[in-house]
Amino acid sequence: MKTIVKNIGGKNIIAKAEEPLSPQVEKLFYLLTTVENKLVDGFSIQVGWSIFILSEREDGYHIIVPDYTKNPFKDTTEDLTIALWVQLEQVHCLRQLNIEGEMIKFSDKIVIAKNVLQLDEIYLQRSSDCDKDDSGWYIGPVNEAEETGELEAIYAYELLKIRPSIIQVLALPYEYLAVFEKDNIKAILNDNDVDIWNGITN
Repeated sequence: MKTIVKNIGGKNIIAKAEEPLSPQVEKLFYLLTTVENKLVDGFSIQVGWSIFILSEREDGYHIIVPDYTKNPFKDTTEDLTIALWVQLEQVHCLRQLNIEGEMIKFSDKIVIAKNVLQLDEIYLQRSSDCDKDDSGWYIGPVNEAEETGELEAIYAYELLKIRPSIIQVLALPYEYLAVFEKDNIKAILNDNDVDIWNGITN
């Protein structure tokens, strides 16, 4: 774990994350410099998937995030690693495809076919026809014979424990579809049903 301290607007801002994510911490600091007059105890900012909150301590303002290993609706942590990793994975996927994404929050709902996340071959499809706090994502089996007709709803963050490889595609735009075989992306279809993943070297 690396601790990085930066003075922004005369205040010490403190962030902790695993060493490889230091560039993401620097980007977060840069974002905070654009709102430096708002940096007070309890200040929060939504950056893609996660919300980042300032917590004032004796040595400065610590950046904390929802704790995705516990209950992120009430538990927080100073370890920014998971929050920054998710952001990095999703941005990397969009950059490979050279497209703009559609934000998804950790607290957004995802509709899934019952027990689908235990299957090797699944697909995810995102519909714009969804309610607030709903991601628009549906996860179902590629093989229609495995379709039970029963649906469940989970929070997006729950995928971190069940099937973290899916996290990378969740910022894809509406009307896109992604196909997975185990933890590997097999195809990503755009809103014209064209596979834009084929040919990309991972």
